[in-house]
Amino acid sequence: MPQTAKSSLIHLMEGNPNNITKKELHKRKKNEDKLTLPRDKLIPPSWLTTTGAKEFNRIVEMMEPTQLLTNGDMNTLALYCDTLADYHSFDRKIKQKGYMMKGRVNPFIREKRNAALLLDKLANELGLTPGSRASLAINMPDDNEGDDDDEFD
Repeated sequence: MPQTAKSSLIHLMEGNPNNITKKELHKRKKNEDKLTLPRDKLIPPSWLTTTGAKEFNRIVEMMEPTQLLTNGDMNTLALYCDTLADYHSFDRKIKQKGYMMKGRVNPFIREKRNAALLLDKLANELGLTPGSRASLAINMPDDNEGDDDDEFD
């Protein structure tokens, strides 16, 4: 299975194990800077429930210092918040109806498990789990680094 692409800064932090030339690293850095997305329109979509919209705003506010979320992450974050609202709804239905319904296992238990799996996957994508943040921190550049020209020396 092929490796996922790594940013130029990650290559440098790892000691450039793939022996990419300085010219190629500089080109990658310029292209990565061009692909940086704005963060000015992180608002909950209209289709999101009230509960989902509150969670959306809470996460955006919480993640603001990291500048990790961009406008391009809006739908992923909205899906996470919508799934979280569904998870809570399934949990309430299980508590209301019990674990057994008409001699069978309550079908909302399966739905709650599926929602939990999707929540875990989306939380990892968004950097909302301790493990995903640790992974991001490993590859985070130092605040003490010089200007961009020094990176490729």
